[in-house]
Amino acid sequence: MNPLKWLIRIFLMLFLSRFSISADTITLDHFIKDNNDEVIVSSGKIFALGFFSPGSSRNRYVGIWYYQIPGKTVVWVANRDKPVKDTSGILRIDGRGNLALFQGNQSFPVWSTNISIEGVSNSFAEILDSGNLVLLQNDTRKAALWQSFGYPTNTWLSFMKIGFNLRTGLNQSYTSWKSPDDPGVGNCSFRMNPGVSPQMVLYKGSVPLWRTGTWTGKEWSGVPEMTQNFLFRDSFVNTDDEVSFSSDVRNASVIERAVINETGVVQRIIWSNEARSWISLTIPKEKCDLYGHCGPNGYCNPYLDFGMARIFRGDQIEGETKRVVGTYGYMSPDYFPDDMSLNLVGHVWELWKEGKVMEAVDSTLAKLQPLLFLFLTITKT
Repeated sequence: MNPLKWLIRIFLMLFLSRFSISADTITLDHFIKDNNDEVIVSSGKIFALGFFSPGSSRNRYVGIWYYQIPGKTVVWVANRDKPVKDTSGILRIDGRGNLALFQGNQSFPVWSTNISIEGVSNSFAEILDSGNLVLLQNDTRKAALWQSFGYPTNTWLSFMKIGFNLRTGLNQSYTSWKSPDDPGVGNCSFRMNPGVSPQMVLYKGSVPLWRTGTWTGKEWSGVPEMTQNFLFRDSFVNTDDEVSFSSDVRNASVIERAVINETGVVQRIIWSNEARSWISLTIPKEKCDLYGHCGPNGYCNPYLDFGMARIFRGDQIEGETKRVVGTYGYMSPDYFPDDMSLNLVGHVWELWKEGKVMEAVDSTLAKLQPLLFLFLTITKT
């Protein structure tokens, strides 16, 4: 055989072999550079790891996103509070075996997995089809030295946990971005509150917005949608070592995620191949879902307009109280009290009978009063 052809064949074999090994991994010999627009992709081409700029920002971050879904939907960010200001970023395995992000020629990393690794540094990082970025050693591939699922940002994927490892002290909670342009730690969080009856709580700052209620053994008491035919397979652990909850879709072909939004809501989002877009369910769904919305001893009915609440004292029940607190707007006829003056319709009717109906018109609509009066006169006759 021609020696030149033989050398070319050997070179191609070595090159392709190296490429196939490193397609989803970062090793001592294979790293990714921002200015080359390089990424690593999970073996099933589900997720990609690389550099990105959120929204209109020019700052650069290392993140994980869906590889085949348009729009670069980011589910995890490494250096969320430490952006790189240019495209000189390099993500590689450092001399201690950690996965680290460097800017330009700087010797100190911008971000690192920052764990203590014993023995010879032969570690590598791999992006999995679950969206989990793991740091492994060649001789202990079964045990992850570090994983991104242990350090979530604003997105909850299947098989991720929320809760506490009471043995290691690891707290797996979710925090919103500051804004669509800034993935830094925001003001809203979703976390497990441990105790005698653990439950998951959505916070804005230190103020609770919504909670799941306690675990009944099959579901969260405050999430009635969790029926026997629920879309997700859920697992709650409450032991001396761990208090956590995890959830994954029953149908592996379904792509879903939960996002803690900077506006203070949790969105459970499913990808629709037919619509080529995301379909979402938002929590809290209505005002009555808000934590403490009706106050102590309050009964909140979502069928009353504006989340109107009935507040009843200790010697009353919801069907017998007459005290209504809220906006006197529309309410279903089923909930009309005997005293019609307690609602807007009754109030306007009384004014109409007294010939004072225009008193119900907002003063800012004064110019329209003649037309309104004409309309009311026509409808009366």
